[in-house]
Amino acid sequence: MALIRPDGAPPAFGFPAMPEAVARIPRELAFTHDILPLNIVEGILVVALPDPDDADVLDVLRAATRLRVRALPMEREAIRDHLRRAYGEAAPVLRAAGRDAPAVRMLDQILARAIAAHASDIHLEPRSGGSGQVRMRVDGVLRPLESVPGDLFAAVSSRLKLLAGMNIADRRQPQDGRCAIPSKAREIDARVSSVPTVDGEKLVVRLLDRYGAMPDLGRLGMPPAMLERYRAAARAPWGCVVVAGPTGSGKTTTLYASLAELDVASRNVCSVEDPIEMRVAGVTQVQVNPRAGLTFPTVLRAFMRQDPNVVMVGEMRDRETAAVAVAAALAGQTVFTTLHANDAPRTIERLVELGAARHALAGALTAIVAQRLVRTLCERCRVREAVPERVRATLDSAPEGWFVARGCRACSGTGYVGRTGVYELIDVDDATRDAIAGGASSVQVAHAARAAGFRPLIADGLAKVFGGITSFDEIVRVVAWSGL
Repeated sequence: MALIRPDGAPPAFGFPAMPEAVARIPRELAFTHDILPLNIVEGILVVALPDPDDADVLDVLRAATRLRVRALPMEREAIRDHLRRAYGEAAPVLRAAGRDAPAVRMLDQILARAIAAHASDIHLEPRSGGSGQVRMRVDGVLRPLESVPGDLFAAVSSRLKLLAGMNIADRRQPQDGRCAIPSKAREIDARVSSVPTVDGEKLVVRLLDRYGAMPDLGRLGMPPAMLERYRAAARAPWGCVVVAGPTGSGKTTTLYASLAELDVASRNVCSVEDPIEMRVAGVTQVQVNPRAGLTFPTVLRAFMRQDPNVVMVGEMRDRETAAVAVAAALAGQTVFTTLHANDAPRTIERLVELGAARHALAGALTAIVAQRLVRTLCERCRVREAVPERVRATLDSAPEGWFVARGCRACSGTGYVGRTGVYELIDVDDATRDAIAGGASSVQVAHAARAAGFRPLIADGLAKVFGGITSFDEIVRVVAWSGL
């Protein structure tokens, strides 16, 4: 019986499931993304999807099957009903790797424990002999989670790759994949990457809660006076706002919080990201997909033809992206973007390295923020101690005491609960613009910006130490300081 009707619509599931189509799509991949295999016609895998234009799912499917894919529309509930029938009848081999398998149970336990601990990343690290270790990153610090014996580590890794739509047979090349992890009332988006090492394949999972609570700009830790200046720059009718810092410093969170304060009802707000870490109501969000031709510059140019007021660029990565973003700011749009740079003054040099002309930067930039995330002290167990004399000698003024971390059951013995931001802000005023356009060094830019209120990261960090928010050890760990 033909599986595709003459009108091109998927048939009612009143036929025997075609084993060759079902066998090409792993059971967990089909159920995770609601993919109903229909047929393989002349080397093309025909499937039904709730959204046949979902480029991310199609990419995962192509990577997992190594076939060209044709997607047809079908209601999600109908797909799920048919999937239960198809895999129940046609995939007895896949059932052997079902939810009762030890590797399945262990991976489910690892994911559940990491999500419950609000981890941002999970590291599955191989050891010599075939065993492995699992660590999770909580509040920016890696913690041991579980040891995996040698007879399970490879199976756990394979299952994770299978869920993420990766090629489980290829352990010699780096790969990337993604999957959704149901968790209570919300769904976590997992981005998985693999790297071959001398001991085996290492997997890292980035956990993203796309539907989490929108961050509040006023509660990220920016000092009140600085926050007022930043909000003025973010609400300007044109210009470029750059948030700089290393990976994991909270840059994208600051941008999301900035967008949340904009009047999206009367403005056309667009964003291009990789990945989309959070859905923002009223914002047109585009996920980068290089294999489909959706690169940062391509999407940015498309936005420019759609009458934008505000454009968010997830990350300034290359010369072309920088050129389009700066041109947009000069043309009257407000541009928000992130950049990997050590501090706000050095952001200028990084943009110049990406090919942006200094005179264009001087005209486009309105504000540069640099930030880090530091752990906040557990209020149940923090202890007040005297400030060491060797530290007092390096500071102009310091209180007699500050708080240090101790550790208790409430903070899992770490002494810290949660994180807050440490910030510095350059308001690009006329003096700073002249310094940028004139080829000034980062030191000279910082000097010019001091008149407009610029203070380095360490100043905000020490203020949070003296305020009992974090510890001096934590500031030294995260923020460079030459005082000792």
